[in-house]
Amino acid sequence: MRIKGKKILTACKDGTGFASRRVLVTGGAGFIGSHLVDRLIEHGADVVVIDDLSTSDGSNLSPKARFLKRNLAATNLEDVVADVQYVFHVGAVPRTQYCVENPIECHVVNALGTLRLLDACRQYAKSLKRFVYSSSCAVYGHQVAMPIKEDVRRNHGTPYALQKLIGEQYVCMYATLYGVPGISLIYSNVFGTRRQTEKGAYPNVLAAFSKQKKELGRLLITGDGEQTRDFIHVYDVVDANLKAALSDVGDGSVLNISSGRQTSINAIAGFFDCPVDYIEPRPGEARHLVLDPTKAGDILGWSCKISLEEGIKLYFSS
Repeated sequence: MRIKGKKILTACKDGTGFASRRVLVTGGAGFIGSHLVDRLIEHGADVVVIDDLSTSDGSNLSPKARFLKRNLAATNLEDVVADVQYVFHVGAVPRTQYCVENPIECHVVNALGTLRLLDACRQYAKSLKRFVYSSSCAVYGHQVAMPIKEDVRRNHGTPYALQKLIGEQYVCMYATLYGVPGISLIYSNVFGTRRQTEKGAYPNVLAAFSKQKKELGRLLITGDGEQTRDFIHVYDVVDANLKAALSDVGDGSVLNISSGRQTSINAIAGFFDCPVDYIEPRPGEARHLVLDPTKAGDILGWSCKISLEEGIKLYFSS
């Protein structure tokens, strides 16, 4: 993989397991999903994308993928998954505030949509090699002990967090009860390329700061800016998905995908060389967040390869 002439090393170099395989990616027109689709196509996969384009205009969608504009929760999916060997369920409404304001609508997409997709896979469980589910660090809610491990008691406080947790539990149940080989990946704060927009799915502080610098000439930071987050590059997230799909794990296990490193919002702002205004903090916002990726390293042999500094350079050059 290259960006403007620069080669990017990735953790999953052996993609032979996907060559000539039919692969389904939900949310494949979005930020994470489109990068995953591109990598699968590089590995010779026959990729089918389902996306309702609710948070994307489709400009990131690969022309080499077969695209189906569908709503997961409102569509019969048996015909789509019939010949599929791998399912990557990335599609969701991941905007926390939108889910707070529209809990029923988002439950239909995030929870019921996941259930409908899993149930469609149920009758093809013997031929399906892996169902990889994209979850979110939101499922942990407010935690005191850091870094956060997968077995911590969940303290979810928003509809989005609960909906993603329900998805994890459905993946585990369908693996145990119906033999659908599934695994869930919990992402920390994903960042990466200019495909990520402030208004799109999986919004990020980099996209928000870029928009503010362009439109306002200054950055707006909530609180004192010393709140920390665990940033993981989208290429590393893609690698984790590929490794999970090619692994022997299909029992519904849940794995953190993160850098394991805390970075303050003030430190991120420092890369933008722009004046900063501090505004009122968001009610209920977690002060610190960092996940423990040890389990993913032990089980998948995966680790974060792209540092925050390198990732930000890639972001500005993309």
